[in-house]
Amino acid sequence: MKKILGLLLLVVAYVGLSYYSGVVGEQYIKQQVELNRVQASNANLILDVSHYERGVFQSTFDFSAQTNAQQFDIESVTVNSKAQVFHGPIIFAGGLKFGWFYARTENSLSTSDAEINVLTAKFLPEGLGRLSMLGEYGGGYDANWRTEVITYQDTDGQFNVAGLDVHSKGAFDTLDSNSTITTGEITARTSDGTQLQITPLHGELDVTFIAPKVPLSSGSFKTDTFTITSANGQKSVINNINFEQRQRLEHANVDSKVRISVQDVEGSLAMSNLYYEVELNQVTQAAIVAWTELSPKLQVSEDFSAHEQELRDALSLLLHKDLALLMASGVETMGGYASVKFDLNYVPPVAGQTLAGLNTADEYLSLVKGSGQIIISKEIMTGTPLLMLLSPYMDTYIVQQGDEYIVNARISDGKLWLADTPIDLAPYVAAYLGALTQ
Repeated sequence: MKKILGLLLLVVAYVGLSYYSGVVGEQYIKQQVELNRVQASNANLILDVSHYERGVFQSTFDFSAQTNAQQFDIESVTVNSKAQVFHGPIIFAGGLKFGWFYARTENSLSTSDAEINVLTAKFLPEGLGRLSMLGEYGGGYDANWRTEVITYQDTDGQFNVAGLDVHSKGAFDTLDSNSTITTGEITARTSDGTQLQITPLHGELDVTFIAPKVPLSSGSFKTDTFTITSANGQKSVINNINFEQRQRLEHANVDSKVRISVQDVEGSLAMSNLYYEVELNQVTQAAIVAWTELSPKLQVSEDFSAHEQELRDALSLLLHKDLALLMASGVETMGGYASVKFDLNYVPPVAGQTLAGLNTADEYLSLVKGSGQIIISKEIMTGTPLLMLLSPYMDTYIVQQGDEYIVNARISDGKLWLADTPIDLAPYVAAYLGALTQ
């Protein structure tokens, strides 16, 4: 009798724990959706959880994410998910697991355009794959989204992606996350025989919110080779492509840097050590919030003048004396090298002036101060028509120092200087502003 009673107590305890796990799971899921809802609104994205039916051992619910795509002449694009939630504390779905819950969703894509839906069905016959999520005891989650092979073929050619895998970890009470993204090999072929091949891509992304609507994101995305073969068999190969982004908090403002690099290019013109990088430093958190809130309005607006004051306010938050823009790029080829570098800083209007009160091109030019340098090695200058084309500017805009041809530039007080030669930019800026006004 005692054994039966003990067994009965264990069953009752397990049923109670399973039901309680379902309650916790529902709270966690809705908490994370609600946090994402605020961010999604900044991208004109509407999130919704409906038909949540919680049972003792399992629950089900529907989830949708809908966005308007008016800029593409589509009224709406929607991702629909049907979720099945297995309650803890011991979970047997997909192997033995321990946690509050384990959720699986089947995902599909639809639009308001019937013709696009037909194409989507051909391109994604298995839908958008399956998302699985384990709700951990400590309030964290471990999620994985996978798709099968994505393929499409018609009379114009064919396209194939050997699967997609996204793995993310985070906590339900925050939007901070760590993710990895991997795609299988990507191949494409056009009707004329041109072929494209990209080896598997791998990416990493870390997101940390330092304030509501102010995320810091850092990550990288890389692939080994990108090969293009023309219809006549000519091949170009780009090796070791790497995209990197870094954001950090510095003196309460945000510094951002993006860098794209390529190890080498094999083709008619061999190149190596290509890179392009840009930094935008000391962006205030208030400016990030303002632009985040304004961006979705501009995406759907046909009349920017309706948001003129908001644009001015956002711009005034962005532009301040410590704002800096840095750009650099370089390449090695033909046995030589070339590089470009610019550092630009914002200079606030003189006392008594405002951005709205500026009228002339000289006044706008006075808002920028900086320097730049272009370097081209002798091998490139003499091995191409560049030397002949640029010969009229030698010893004025361009100077030779050893085996390098250099252009030094600076801008200050509304004037641009190339070497020691001033260039009046005001007429060009005035023409550009006039075109904008029209």
